[in-house]
Amino acid sequence: MCHKGIDLLIERKKALADNKELLKQEKRKTIKFKDVWFEYLKARQPNWRPRSYQDHIELSRGGYDPEKNSIYTNQPIYQLFEYKLSELTADVFCDWLDQNDYRPTTSAKAYRLTRAFLNWCEEHENYENLIPPKSYNAKKVKDKVPSSKAKNDCLMKQHLKPWFEEVNKLTSRKITIFLICSLITGCRKNELLSLKWTDVDFRWKTAKVRDKIEDEGRLIPLTAYVESLLLELKKNSDSKFIFSSKGAECGHIVNPYDSLEKICKKLNIELTPHGLRRSYKTLAIWAKINEGSLAQISGHKPSALVERHYIVRPMDMLQETLQEYEDWILQQVRNGIN
Repeated sequence: MCHKGIDLLIERKKALADNKELLKQEKRKTIKFKDVWFEYLKARQPNWRPRSYQDHIELSRGGYDPEKNSIYTNQPIYQLFEYKLSELTADVFCDWLDQNDYRPTTSAKAYRLTRAFLNWCEEHENYENLIPPKSYNAKKVKDKVPSSKAKNDCLMKQHLKPWFEEVNKLTSRKITIFLICSLITGCRKNELLSLKWTDVDFRWKTAKVRDKIEDEGRLIPLTAYVESLLLELKKNSDSKFIFSSKGAECGHIVNPYDSLEKICKKLNIELTPHGLRRSYKTLAIWAKINEGSLAQISGHKPSALVERHYIVRPMDMLQETLQEYEDWILQQVRNGIN
């Protein structure tokens, strides 16, 4: 073929290179979801808040864990682990969402985390063009993702006495105290659950919570009853976390839902941990407490309609406001309401 101007050696090298590229592409097609997931977590963890990282861990948990000798219920993201990235069609995601439609909030969050992960894969040179087009972003998939509906679960004034009675019957004193503190302080669930003893200043009656919005955290006052509950836990604590859990990877209680659900079934009411935060704001109206002060304590900036300019109140003023609110709550519990 030399007389045609073709160099056989060069042609052979081209053929070998093409073959290597073909083999490389074929090997890429065998990459599984789980092969990349943990690489993604490691790469993105520095950019996430601790709670966000923990969400990724919890929603991808499943199977047998030899280190803890435990078998975990397969969570939504774990159910995708054995799929190759090249197999993740729209039909796969539709079936996946159908399997998890009994827990809409969890499946919606799992979908959002998975979508972010796959977007990252599409932008990574090692994994780009592996995911089938119109898969996780297909309209029929999006239509199956549960919508985030605004909730309005909240404790009413007449619920307070029976609710406190049932809460104090729980076998876990830590969860009892967590639920009561949630109602009185208005803190978000994870702000309280991640609280450490070093965050609490019993001398000056304050606690620093890890605010969802403000990176430097938020200082809140300790009321008399809340302080007594924390001191009760401190007597027997052997952990840096106030609401510690030896079984949790993060070191503190993660899921207080089961206990709260049992109470709600007994009382025939609907209430989530975040519903306690809503209750804080609603019950404060009954107690005629200053809305701006309570908003600052709970980490909600007040509406401009309420306060034209956001007033940052000193801690002693917040202490007085929250103590007044706590006293009102406890008065309703002591008196009972017909």
